[in-house]
Amino acid sequence: MTNEKNLKVAIIGGGLVGSLNTCFLAKRGFQIDTYEYRADLRNAVTQVRGRSINLALSVRGLSALEAVGLDKRILQHAIPMHARMIHDVDGKRHSIPYGNAGQCIYSVERRYLNEIILNEAERNANVNLHFEHKLVHADLHKGNLTFKT
Repeated sequence: MTNEKNLKVAIIGGGLVGSLNTCFLAKRGFQIDTYEYRADLRNAVTQVRGRSINLALSVRGLSALEAVGLDKRILQHAIPMHARMIHDVDGKRHSIPYGNAGQCIYSVERRYLNEIILNEAERNANVNLHFEHKLVHADLHKGNLTFKT
């Protein structure tokens, strides 16, 4: 059986999914290199275009964050949403709950969530984050990746 600590993994994309997967695999001891096309969004001068809408975080998303120890931290900055408001053509409004009584989903800023997950990933000695690296070719049979920087 192969020792996971000796296995190297490349993750392409440092957004929400890529950074969260980096955290999961780092916890298992893999050597992780995560490559992101964009600049590091944690720098104040970086602006993420086209991704300004808050995310609705459900039980599944919270479970994933809990597995890497980030759920409580994220919930401190999340806004609970208990129902959606429906606006009828005639001007009447009514709400439809997102779940049963006491259940809700949470609105959280996308950039904040990504920053927190990237920070958590980077805390691991077995993780290297590479920004401004665009994957241009992958030879999966040989395990070679080519990036434009």
